Amino acid sequence: MRNLLNKILNFLHLLQSVSANIYYAFPQRKLKLIGVTGTDGKTTTTQMIYHILKENGFKVGYISTISAKIGEREIDTGFHVTTPDPWSVPKYLKMMSDQGIEYVVLESTSHGLVQNRLWGIEFNSATITNIKSDHLDYHKTWENYAKAKALLIDKVKDGGAVVLNEDDKESAKFLKEYLKDVEEEEIKQIWYSKSQLEEVKSSFEGFEFEFEGQRFSLPIIGRYNLENALAAINICKKYLPLTLISKALANFPSPIGRMEVIQTKPFVVIIDFAHTPHALEAALNSLRDIQKTGRIISVFGCAGKRDKKRREMGRYAITLGEMLILTAEDPRDEKLKDVNDEIIKYAESANGVLLQRFASSKELSGLNFDEVDGKIENLFKALKKPIFAFDEDSIQSRIDAIKFALSIAKDGDIVFITGKAHEKSLAFGKTEYPWYDRDAVLEALKKLQLNNNET
Repeated sequence: MRNLLNKILNFLHLLQSVSANIYYAFPQRKLKLIGVTGTDGKTTTTQMIYHILKENGFKVGYISTISAKIGEREIDTGFHVTTPDPWSVPKYLKMMSDQGIEYVVLESTSHGLVQNRLWGIEFNSATITNIKSDHLDYHKTWENYAKAKALLIDKVKDGGAVVLNEDDKESAKFLKEYLKDVEEEEIKQIWYSKSQLEEVKSSFEGFEFEFEGQRFSLPIIGRYNLENALAAINICKKYLPLTLISKALANFPSPIGRMEVIQTKPFVVIIDFAHTPHALEAALNSLRDIQKTGRIISVFGCAGKRDKKRREMGRYAITLGEMLILTAEDPRDEKLKDVNDEIIKYAESANGVLLQRFASSKELSGLNFDEVDGKIENLFKALKKPIFAFDEDSIQSRIDAIKFALSIAKDGDIVFITGKAHEKSLAFGKTEYPWYDRDAVLEALKKLQLNNNET
């Protein structure tokens, strides 16, 4: 029954896409399109490509998870949206064409590709950053999900290029098989790997590395961003020499909520969007790679009504960090406590111990943080790692979790707040409540500073 409903939905999307393209007179025909897909890294790679081209005088726009950029105008594409609905895509492309934009970087999802939201689109070049495990509630199997991602390749024009990640072993194997009958004259295949980089240096200010004899500076953190940079560099090599690409990347502004460093002293605070097991694992490894000492305090939740990635995320947070603080990340129709229970179960299997959970904000007020510190230290001595859970079914759970994490952080610690990033809402039931991680973090830091000054 579910498969039938999906087929009907896909057909309806196809009808809408065809109608929209006819209505807007197939605007993509006047544009050079660059497609970006992957489980993780889509938005950062999209914005890197956009930034490199724009810095070098190209008339370029983009459509991504964060927004659509049309000239100087930035359009919010809606809640939890990457590839917009079938009417919006040609509408945005028409707006870009009318403004004289020539190049468009289009972030594409597996849903958007399968559901015909990109019907009529042909790409001059495209990249697949990686194919991990995600959206299996919809695709059912990794193979189905991978085939959906690979549809991007089918939309590349003859004579175009596809840029692929050799380091993502499972997807590399799948894509090589997928491409085995595709001639180089039809689509050029470009494979990249971090092994191509030399003299890599990292800090909280970003990376320095050498690629094909050219020195690069990249002012964002997260070792996986080296893969994103390689994808962007290889796409842009079609249009520019490495010297100009390097110059542009040196002042690349990190996308909102993508390994965004809020402060580094007395402890580090970072906001990120990692909401899959692979993304969380990569982020935590990157943080430890930069800072060998101090505790990593992870603050996140898992979405309701989605596949069961929450189990692995609990394990990674405990295995690769020192503390886990659970909170809301769009629980939707699930009770937040039930979501947290499942994460806790698998975090405990990895040496975590549930130290305390909070059913409401009242339980946090008046908390003796000296006692909490003592309990944490006792657990560490027993070679165990503490878990805290904020279970209130409201945005207050995330406010309290952030406040708590910042309050227990010590000099040299890293507070890593992830899962919401750029998103402007938190979903409870069918309601989207206004929310923005950055505002909540800055407000909590401000209050903490005032309290410290008073004492």
